Amino acid sequence: MDWFRALLIVAIAVLGWNLIFQWNQDYGHNAALDDSRSLIQPDTITPAPSNTASTGSKPTVKNQINEALKPSIDKNSQVQPKSLPEASKPINVTTDTFTVDIDLNGGDMVYLALRQYPKTVEQPDQPFVMFVSNDSIKYIAESGIIGASSTDLDGEGARPLFEAKQSSYKLKGDQLVVPLTYTNPAGVQFEKRYIFTKNSYEIKIEYQVTNQTAEDWLGRPYGRLRRSDFSDPSETGGFGLPTFLGVAYWDPEERFTKVDFDDIAEAEKAKPVLNKSMEGGWAGILQHYFVAAWTPNPEQTNLYRANYNQDSNVPGGGEYVIDAVVPQITVQPGHTETVSQSLYVGPKIQEKLKKAAEGLNLVVDYGPLFFISDLLMFILKFIYSIVGNYGFSIILLTLFVKACLFPLSAKGYKSMAHMRDMQPKMAELKKKFGDDRQKMSEELMRMYKEEGVNPLGGCLPMLLQMPVFLALYWALLESVELRQAPFILWINDLSLMDPYFLLPLLMGVSMWFQQKLNPTPPDPMQAKVMKFMPIGMTFLFLFFPAGLVLYWVTNNVLSITQQAYITKKVSKI
Repeated sequence: MDWFRALLIVAIAVLGWNLIFQWNQDYGHNAALDDSRSLIQPDTITPAPSNTASTGSKPTVKNQINEALKPSIDKNSQVQPKSLPEASKPINVTTDTFTVDIDLNGGDMVYLALRQYPKTVEQPDQPFVMFVSNDSIKYIAESGIIGASSTDLDGEGARPLFEAKQSSYKLKGDQLVVPLTYTNPAGVQFEKRYIFTKNSYEIKIEYQVTNQTAEDWLGRPYGRLRRSDFSDPSETGGFGLPTFLGVAYWDPEERFTKVDFDDIAEAEKAKPVLNKSMEGGWAGILQHYFVAAWTPNPEQTNLYRANYNQDSNVPGGGEYVIDAVVPQITVQPGHTETVSQSLYVGPKIQEKLKKAAEGLNLVVDYGPLFFISDLLMFILKFIYSIVGNYGFSIILLTLFVKACLFPLSAKGYKSMAHMRDMQPKMAELKKKFGDDRQKMSEELMRMYKEEGVNPLGGCLPMLLQMPVFLALYWALLESVELRQAPFILWINDLSLMDPYFLLPLLMGVSMWFQQKLNPTPPDPMQAKVMKFMPIGMTFLFLFFPAGLVLYWVTNNVLSITQQAYITKKVSKI
């Protein structure tokens, strides 16, 4: 029992050290996000022009889409992009969930902040920024229409300059519509509408195309995410498993798939990691706690692409590009057609993600023990709805888990109590047989059998709590609900480590006290290792999220109480 318990604890310590090492490799240089809202001039890199004639000609769909979605134009191309119109001041949109800037050059979202999520606890008035475009970083949501006579391929490839009736819009009811208008040289009228809904992180982008020409108009609306290569601004810091930063998409056949940014950059040397048409689906960019994903109509066949574009005009020299292209629409002369797709941009709240698109809730990755994490988070949220504090909710959750596992844990504590009572007899055996380890082992096994004691029974409590511990770790790491969640006194963010290390110290003390209730290992070397184990575990837990340490401290205190009670009860027998 003692060697097995020591092995488990050493395994935990080694795992923790690996976590620290991996974090230093991946997140040792976490750059802060610059919240400046000054815009760079719209670049001249646009979807490549079609070789077909303008209004009325039908493009070859597959080839034109692949060409049109290239983020840059070949330098040897005979058609060079024309100079863009002078940039206009972006219009501002304010809702209960967003603050958005829309650049009229292209009608793209070049700034988006989440009003209900502060940047840090120390900056409660500064919202967390998702989209931004300045001299240091770039992350924008671009949208338009590709085609021979569309908004984004008018003659020489420049983005359209939209017009807006107002310079700012504010949500006052349940829905806000922000209309942008543009008429191309051929006379086709476009109205691009941004539709915002109260208490929602879904933004609907709708195109209404009115064809006043004498020929059919053809076009394919697309949505694009363009992100330069910068570190995750939502990464909280502290030691722990690195969180995912990269592209994710949903394929009805292959289901949920994630691709790291590094893999995309390497794969682009040969071919894009994603270039596929599928029914429904979605594609987006994941970061810690937040996601941005294009979610087209699930009943149509959509094209998705993901690649890395090297470009000196982009901060950092390149950008990751994710495209979602919906089916081609045809507008006959004198007719009007409307087409749309949606963009989810915001926190990873499972209830909202499920409503946005099939499989989008899987961006909340709870790891291999997701089924336990899901259950724990369900119970935790239920408790929180009653008590209103996630710290106390974690304590009550721990109490609930201990109560459920008590019948099994009690058997382990009884074994340890019997082992403790057997210490004098074990000391006599050691004195009698001395260095004869084989004989010593035989006599110990005979004694265990006579006393009806299972030497491995004392390890049962630790084995039971390890899956819960790991599952809760992932839940605390991934759940945006725990981000900046306060407890009491000095702990104002349960997702970060304790700034004064008091909880880890309490954990170490409780672990030391718990050891005093356990039988002393017969092997002197094991006994020394066990004495130093609380110190090593305390050092490891210094950098864990405060919520996780709170769970472990509460678990230790409850274990001590249970063990003391059972030991006292067994001693009276």
